[in-house]
Amino acid sequence: MNEAIAQYFNENTTVDWIPVKTIMPALVEAGVFLKDVKKGFPLRKVLRKLDKQSQLAKIPAVHAERKKENTYWYLVREGKEYTPKEVIPEISKKAQHILDIKNSDENYLLDVCDELLAQKASRKHTFDTLVGNLHKRGKGRTKLPLDAYYKDSKLVIEFFQKEKNFEDLDEKEQARVTQIKYYDELKKEAVLNKRFRYMKINFAQFECDENGKLIRNTENDTTVLKEMLKDFLEN
Repeated sequence: MNEAIAQYFNENTTVDWIPVKTIMPALVEAGVFLKDVKKGFPLRKVLRKLDKQSQLAKIPAVHAERKKENTYWYLVREGKEYTPKEVIPEISKKAQHILDIKNSDENYLLDVCDELLAQKASRKHTFDTLVGNLHKRGKGRTKLPLDAYYKDSKLVIEFFQKEKNFEDLDEKEQARVTQIKYYDELKKEAVLNKRFRYMKINFAQFECDENGKLIRNTENDTTVLKEMLKDFLEN
């Protein structure tokens, strides 16, 4: 087995260590094992037995990475050391969604608005009286969120993007756009009924890249927003 391991590293000069499963085809070819099972199980079985007998030294290339519950086996080139790769934990869908919202163009612009108005917006603000249609089962309604509500200024801000040609959309997309427009009108009516100011901001009013995402030139974006918010700014 040791000869087959040495031969593997001689033929594969660009690697300094490998998981044991990687060498199984070479060990089968060398006649060490009849076949591979479960991606290296025959070799792992041998290593576990040697480990239990404190005889791992019989295979000098072996390295055992011991974790709380499992041991992971590697083979290391002579004269080299095993250097584990940094494991980057996968982010959950919920955490990614929160991160996407935090880093969105909408939140970027609201950060600028917060600074200009010297107050922090209530983002995705809801009112008890502002709700959508009944759910499919006829029970309950969902509160419709407003992009930003500045209580002290009695100001509501909503963002929107340039819409695609309605005729180019499929039936499902057209229904979605129609619903959004309907809810936007409900929001506007509810806000004005409360005698708040209602402001719609188009992302296209700012510098955007070819995909419609803001370039985020903070100086220019601040100038644009300052003009929009001039009625609410202190002189």
